[in-house]
Amino acid sequence: MIYLGFSVSVIKWFKDYLSNRTFLVNVNDSFSNPGNLLCGVPQGSILGPLLFLLYVNDMKQAVQSDLLLYADDSCIFYQDKSVQLIEQRLTQDFSNLCDWFVDNKLSIHFGEDKTKSILFGSKHKIKSAEKLCVKYHDIEIKQHSNVSYLGCILNESLSGDPMALNVINKINSRLRFLYRNARILSPPLRRMLLNSLIQPHFDYAALSWFPNSKGKIKNKIQTAQNKCIRFYLELNAKAHIGFKQFKMINWLNTLDRYKQICCSSVFKYFNKKSPSFLSEIFIASHQGTISTRQSYLKLEQPFMKTSKGQNALSFQASKEWNKLPKEIKQAKNINTFKHKVKEFYFCQLEIKEQMGF
Repeated sequence: MIYLGFSVSVIKWFKDYLSNRTFLVNVNDSFSNPGNLLCGVPQGSILGPLLFLLYVNDMKQAVQSDLLLYADDSCIFYQDKSVQLIEQRLTQDFSNLCDWFVDNKLSIHFGEDKTKSILFGSKHKIKSAEKLCVKYHDIEIKQHSNVSYLGCILNESLSGDPMALNVINKINSRLRFLYRNARILSPPLRRMLLNSLIQPHFDYAALSWFPNSKGKIKNKIQTAQNKCIRFYLELNAKAHIGFKQFKMINWLNTLDRYKQICCSSVFKYFNKKSPSFLSEIFIASHQGTISTRQSYLKLEQPFMKTSKGQNALSFQASKEWNKLPKEIKQAKNINTFKHKVKEFYFCQLEIKEQMGF
């Protein structure tokens, strides 16, 4: 820990915290003699996650490929046009990573549900590509067409359909549960449960899966949301859902909700409340030579010649942000901004309905 900049007194405090710990084994109400704990941290402790992050801090030094770390979930990836070169690099780095685990008294799950490989590319190239064979000694990591990472389903062609269908299934499942208990739920409680149990599934990772889903799947997502609104308003299954109903539950439709999330990401970027990687995605369009708050009310929209590229956050977010009125972009905080954006999209929806669109 001294290499991470901790003082001697802090290191001594941590050493005292982790030293002289014992454990007992209970079998049929009979306890064993105390045994010494020579490694590990107390389970459920507040310091446990912090100490784990410090412990795996140098894991990246074991590989040459990019390494993503989130708690105890790790992912290595490498980009190249040659599948053979990707296979060689990943095999070497995965072997180095496994050796690092052994050296640091950690284990890796080689089960098919835990450790997987996937090759990303266009549908045409994936269909003609050779099988990706990543190994550790005589253990081969099975290649999959879909993998789940941090609750997101990643498809080999980066389609959002698998994730969207998973969201629809979760929403319908929870909505059936609410309908079974509908008679004891008041309208305020119904809305609270919809906001807490269902709305988060619409939002989670929507920036990645929603724009990359097919039109038919997006329609199913909207249908699922309409069912939720009918449940809240106690409408029949064929009742029309329009501006009035969306306003009553104070929900944007799924497309406008996606746009709101895009614009919120840009607002956080301009107000320095976003992760650092967004600075590689968004580029402020400075007007003139004066760099003030007034000069970056717009984003540069990158040129994308393919539909896949136009679904990227850099393209979609800049397009939607640049459409917003200046007074909305100048909101004092994120909550005020979200409220103003919602009213902006509500107004647009009302106008469209009045014009018969």
